[in-house]
Amino acid sequence: MTPQQDTVPAVRERQDTVLSVRDLTVSFTGARGPVTAAEGISFDLARGEVLGLVGESGSGKSTVGLAAMGLHDPSRTTVSGTVEVVGTDVVGAAEAELKALRGARIAMVFQDALASLSPFHTVADQLGEAYRLHHKDASRDRVRARALEMLERVGIAGARARDYPHQFSGGMRQRVMIAMALINHPDVLIADEPTTALDARVQRQVLDLLAELQREFGTAVVLVTHDVDMVAAATDRMLVMREGHMVETGPTHRVLTAPDHPYTRALIGAAPSLKTVPGSRLPTVDVPEPKSRTTARARPDEAGPSLAEVSDLRVEFGGRRTLLGRRREPTRAVRGVSLRLAEGETLGLVGESGSGKSTTARVLAGLQRPSGGTVRFDGRDIARAADDTALRRELSREVQLVFQDPYASLNPRRTVEEIVTTPLRVHTDMSRRERRDRAAELLTQVGLSADQLPRYPHEFSGGQRQRIGIARALAPRPRLIIADEPVSALDVSVQAQVLNLLMDLRDELGLSLLFVSHDLAVVRHLCDRVAVLHHGEIVETGTRDDVFERPQEAYTKELLAARL
Repeated sequence: MTPQQDTVPAVRERQDTVLSVRDLTVSFTGARGPVTAAEGISFDLARGEVLGLVGESGSGKSTVGLAAMGLHDPSRTTVSGTVEVVGTDVVGAAEAELKALRGARIAMVFQDALASLSPFHTVADQLGEAYRLHHKDASRDRVRARALEMLERVGIAGARARDYPHQFSGGMRQRVMIAMALINHPDVLIADEPTTALDARVQRQVLDLLAELQREFGTAVVLVTHDVDMVAAATDRMLVMREGHMVETGPTHRVLTAPDHPYTRALIGAAPSLKTVPGSRLPTVDVPEPKSRTTARARPDEAGPSLAEVSDLRVEFGGRRTLLGRRREPTRAVRGVSLRLAEGETLGLVGESGSGKSTTARVLAGLQRPSGGTVRFDGRDIARAADDTALRRELSREVQLVFQDPYASLNPRRTVEEIVTTPLRVHTDMSRRERRDRAAELLTQVGLSADQLPRYPHEFSGGQRQRIGIARALAPRPRLIIADEPVSALDVSVQAQVLNLLMDLRDELGLSLLFVSHDLAVVRHLCDRVAVLHHGEIVETGTRDDVFERPQEAYTKELLAARL
C-alpha cells in the first residue's frame, strides 16, 4: 500500500526532535513464514508534542510503539530502519543500553494496568523500584519520598501507598502507571490505548492528568489508539495506519476536518458521536452496505404493552459472617431500581463501572437472584428464575444475551455450527439437518456465510465473532435480547458494522433490546429511551432526546460533559 503523494509529506528535521523514526519495518516469524506488521514508517516527534498513532486492531500501531521501546523479541522479530530516542538508535542497540534508556529517556503506559502491575508488591514499592533502577545511589528514604511525591502528583493520597493494585479502581491503577512512567521525567512517553477499558468520566480524568503532566515535564507523547474522539481531544498531530502502512499524517485538526485518504474518511465517519443522527446507518470500512430499509422505524410508544418490568429491585452481595463471627456489611449493587421495557423498544442502560447496570441485566435474564423487589417478563414473575432450573430454561428461550467479549464468550473447541445450534438443541425438537439449516440461515442474516459453519472461533476477527454471538442469541427466536457492552471491545469500523446489524435485526424481527453500555454516543445512536444508573440507583430516565438534549440531573450532565 503506497500512501498518496500529497497525504504523507516528507518528514522534516527539527532541532527539538526527541524521537525520530525512519523507514521502520517490523516482521515476525510465523508458522507460515515471516509476517510484516509494520513497513516503511517514518515520523518525527518534537519535545512537548503529542502525536496520535491511529488505526484498527492489526494496523501495526502498537508494533511501532513497542519498537520505539526496543521491546520486540530479537529471536522472533526482525526490525530494520532507525528509531532514535534523543540521539540513540534503539534498533540494534545492546540490551544494557536499552535498559538504561527505558524508563529514563523513554517510557510506556500500557492498556491493561492490572496486568502490568505486580500483584505481590505495593504501589509505592513498584514506583520506588522504577526510580531506583536509574538512581542507584539514592537512599531508601529518597526513593520512598519520590514515590510518594509522584503518587500525590497523580491525585492518589500518600495513605494509599502501601495498598496493592487490586485495591484500586481501574482509573486509579492507570494513574499509578502514569506516575511510574513519568517518575524519571522521560523525554518520550508511549501511551498504548491507556483509557480504552475506562468509563467516559474516568477517561477524561486520566487524559487531563496526562496532558497536565506532559506540559509540566515537557514530555513528548505518542498516543496509540483507535479512538478518533480521543485523538481529537488530546493530540497535536496524527498518523493513520492501516495493515502496517502509513496512509495519512498531518495536524490533527486538518486530518479530522479534511482527510485526504478514503480510509481516514471512513474511519472518522464510522465512530458515532453525540452529534451523529440517531438511528442513521454508520459508514463502514471495506464492508458492502446492506440494502437500506425502505420504511422509517416508528419509535415505540412508552405507554405501549410492557414486555419486561422491574420494581424496587434490590441486589446485595456478601453480608455473611467471617470465621471470627463478625458480620460483614453487604455490598448493595442495586438499590431500588424501577424500569420498564415496552414491546419492540430499545432501552439504553447507562452508567459507569460499578453502577449496577450489568447486575440489573443479569436479573432480567434470570441469571442473578434479586434480594428484593419484583421482576416480571411478559406478566410472569421471574424473580426466582436464577434458582429454578425449569423457569430459567423457559425464560432463556425468550431472553437471550450478547456479551461484551467476543473472544471469551465463544467456546474455542466448538465449531460455529455447534455454537449457533446449542440453543436449538436445548429448546426445540429439530432434527440435526433442520438445526444446520437454521444455523446457515442465521449466519447469512448476520452477514456471514453458510460455508463458515465448520470453522472455529479463532479463525474469525473480533467483529465476526460478535456476529456469531448475535446469531446464537437469535437462534431460538427470542423476544428480548440483552446486549451487555457488545461493542466496547471492537474497533470503530467494526463497531459500526455491529450497530448497523443490531438496528437491522431489531427492525426486521421486531425485537426488544436492553442495551447496556457506558458509551453515551452509542446509546444515543441506537436507543429509544435511556435510564441512567449511579451507585445502584436510577438517577434519570426518559426518551433519548430528553436525556441527551435536556438532562435534568447533575450526574447526567457530568457524564455528557465528560464525553470526549
